[in-house]
Amino acid sequence: MTTLSKLAQIALSTRDLPKAVAFYRDVLGLKLLFEVSGMAFFDAGGTRLMIGQAHHEGPLQNNTYLYFDAGDWRATEAALIARGLKFDREAEIVQRAEGKEHALRFFKDPDGNALAIMGWRPAA
Repeated sequence: MTTLSKLAQIALSTRDLPKAVAFYRDVLGLKLLFEVSGMAFFDAGGTRLMIGQAHHEGPLQNNTYLYFDAGDWRATEAALIARGLKFDREAEIVQRAEGKEHALRFFKDPDGNALAIMGWRPAA
């Protein structure tokens, strides 16, 4: 039986492709793979992220969240802030274990797409 086992690509829409490219490349630090036909493709840890120019009027789809693995939480959070990222609010703790906590911290891209970093960090 054939089953699905890997997410290959995620797609988001944008109203301003150059601004979105700058955000995902320069602020989030994702590797830009290539741009073609109004789309930019990034490597997000082995999953391809496609940001495409919106071709319709009205609101963009904003009912999806992308969660990025923070890795070293404190270093990642500090680097994003240093590159100008504005988080929506303080981190939310979703799980606690001895000496550590699993946290989420939300922010938006220039088009309002909901993003977050998530991961384990030392308990506060």
